[in-house]
Amino acid sequence: MSCSECKYFLHTACFQLPSKLPSLPLHNKVNHRLILKSCAKLDFWKRCFVCGLCMNGLYYACTNSRCKFIADIKCASLLDPAHHSAHPHHLLNHLTVEDFYSKRRCDAGCGETAAKSDCYVSGSRDFVAHVRCAARPASITDRRWDDHPLMLTYAADENDRRDVFYCDKCEREIYPWNWMYHCRHCDSSFHPDCFPTISGKYRNIKFGQQYVVDTAHPHPLTYHFLTMKRRCDACHRDKVGERGFQCASCYFFICLDQCGKKMLEQGHIQTAD
Repeated sequence: MSCSECKYFLHTACFQLPSKLPSLPLHNKVNHRLILKSCAKLDFWKRCFVCGLCMNGLYYACTNSRCKFIADIKCASLLDPAHHSAHPHHLLNHLTVEDFYSKRRCDAGCGETAAKSDCYVSGSRDFVAHVRCAARPASITDRRWDDHPLMLTYAADENDRRDVFYCDKCEREIYPWNWMYHCRHCDSSFHPDCFPTISGKYRNIKFGQQYVVDTAHPHPLTYHFLTMKRRCDACHRDKVGERGFQCASCYFFICLDQCGKKMLEQGHIQTAD
């Protein structure tokens, strides 16, 4: 579905999303309801309360004016209870931070405790995984690193009979019981967070929108993920692997967190269309 005047596009499945949802099980408030909304083009730091990831597309927000709860459409569409390939023999229940507080570490191997965000938990509580980890894509493709689809693997040493794996991208060790993306054909392995825009912390972000920042640069800047250089041209700090505004013709880059937010508050950043 598209609007030719606004250059606004929606998948048919997104167009058919319900405009309202009951609060449970996502939002532990019985009398609240959730309504479908869309982030404005100058919203860059909305964060889903369920998975904790940033987003800038469609989301569900609580209709109670005193409540700040929001959830991206992916989290709002998750099943409860659900089966997951990492723990195939039992159903997993979706528990919010209010319902389940534990210092137990996530079984996906992300390094954080269950207390950080909503989790999927088995009935015996012998398996715990953050919602954001459980919702990682089952396979990804990145031709720069491997010609084959990379499959999300949950216990690599069971299938590959070795004790040590190294990420082909960052070259750091991967503990074999931690979740990883792996190609058995090429014997290549990757941390899930080493693909930040596909399976990592920016996977719910839409990039590509153009902006005008007349006070900083004469060309239109594209909301982008920094890969072409290391430093922001405004604050000169190392910002490789972070979000910001980049010029396609001269590689000028302004980071979002340190510089872009200040320029937004001062009204210096406007949409290009």
